[in-house]
Amino acid sequence: MVTNLPAEAKAKWLKVMDAKTPEEKLQALQEFLKEVPKHKGTENLVYWARRRMAELREEVEVRKTKKSSGFSLFIEKEGAGQVILLGDVFLRSFIMRKLTNVRQEFNDLPVPGMVRYEDVQIQLVNPPKNLPISKTIGLIRNADEIVIAVNSEEELSFIRNILENNNILLRKPKGRVIIERTRYGISGIRIINFGKLVDTDEKTVREYIESFGIKTAIVKIIGEVTLDDIEKSIFEAVSYKPTIVVAKDKINTSELPILTANEIDKLPKLLFDMLEVIRIYTKEPGEDPTTDPLILKKGSTVIDVAKKLHSSLAENFKYARVWGKSVKFQGQKVGPSHVLEDGDIVEIHIK
Repeated sequence: MVTNLPAEAKAKWLKVMDAKTPEEKLQALQEFLKEVPKHKGTENLVYWARRRMAELREEVEVRKTKKSSGFSLFIEKEGAGQVILLGDVFLRSFIMRKLTNVRQEFNDLPVPGMVRYEDVQIQLVNPPKNLPISKTIGLIRNADEIVIAVNSEEELSFIRNILENNNILLRKPKGRVIIERTRYGISGIRIINFGKLVDTDEKTVREYIESFGIKTAIVKIIGEVTLDDIEKSIFEAVSYKPTIVVAKDKINTSELPILTANEIDKLPKLLFDMLEVIRIYTKEPGEDPTTDPLILKKGSTVIDVAKKLHSSLAENFKYARVWGKSVKFQGQKVGPSHVLEDGDIVEIHIK
């Protein structure tokens, strides 16, 4: 059930959301916890907050170590998405060699490589050989997808338990909520419903989000969603990572998609499909569209394109023309909240 936090705690949480650095987030979380009443209804939230604080303390220490030694596990994202490889080191190495141009052996740092699918690239990250999974949680949270390379169901179960104990889900939940705070082109709380609200309505959802001091945001409802799910999305207590299993031979993966080693050529398409992204091509008036697409999450709007291109385009947005599957006729004039589809072409006009 919804924790019904007091106004003071909600105000402190907004500061957590606004914090930029690990140090700022850690300080803001400490202040937030002081305002959270301690009772059974808040047990999970308090447990998550304390665990997140422990992760942030470790991240702060890693950053200090990096400054003094140049060592860092963090990999900047590139391409359409970032995929982290976990599990058997030999299968991981095989995947990297087969799908990327990386030939480097394991060392003390994560090894990145790029996989091509049609006109986009997807980044694969191979963690250090001897680094325990428990030490890669930060890398996993940063990634968009997971590939687990195993030789047995027991290995898969072991990895899965570690991830789920750290609130990282491998199977798509019944419903998901994405809250994107924005100050461009949108007024108030805009709800884009791809699914169904259960035991609540849009008015209640808006009022609940506004109670945290969030005044402008796009809220995307995917699947069946309750008010509890809305709260979880605000606190980011649970993250879902689309997961593919690669095994030497066929094993039971309990509903997770699986490829055997000799099917590895199918992996790039699977990775792209499970990223749930769309390719958007932009154009200037009277010119041809670009051939290099922008990569955005499914459910993205025209204003998301403007923000990705340049903040000034979002600030001065007037309207856009769109060609593709999302419009009733080609070149249709649309507003900032128009939802785009894969392959759409967008022409932005400013004031």
